[in-house]
Amino acid sequence: MTGLSTTPTSRVASAVQRISAAGYKLTAPRTAIIDAAGTYRGSFSAAQLEKTLRDRGQPLGDASLFRTLKLFTDIGVMQRIHGIDDCHRYILSTELHAHRVVCTICGDIAEFAECGLDSMIRTLEAQTGYRIVDHLLELFGICPRCHLAGNAPPARI
Repeated sequence: MTGLSTTPTSRVASAVQRISAAGYKLTAPRTAIIDAAGTYRGSFSAAQLEKTLRDRGQPLGDASLFRTLKLFTDIGVMQRIHGIDDCHRYILSTELHAHRVVCTICGDIAEFAECGLDSMIRTLEAQTGYRIVDHLLELFGICPRCHLAGNAPPARI
């Protein structure tokens, strides 16, 4: 399993390269969003990102922010996290297709690419007749740091 162990600078640089490779211009608002997203260790909400931008003197309107977040998730620069509390969060993605384990206490994330679902997907395709084109896998738990700090509630499995 690979966590978000890359440095914020390398994640931002990778995001900038992927935006250009996808054929999009790196406008000032897009650069501001990428730079602000690079300040988070784990996931962040759109509201947190908007506050960071405002605190940096780079406020964006809601429409611009959400349109850019959608673009970035569409081209794989960011990934949207479907939170346990129904609140969507985002991360600067290190992989084009990745899964993650999200700490329910601090929001830290570990990403991993191999999920082992390939054979199950082939079986489901045969059973249902569907051609499965994508999937999501997000797991929620307590990261080692929060667990060691004694913040771990009982397991719900």
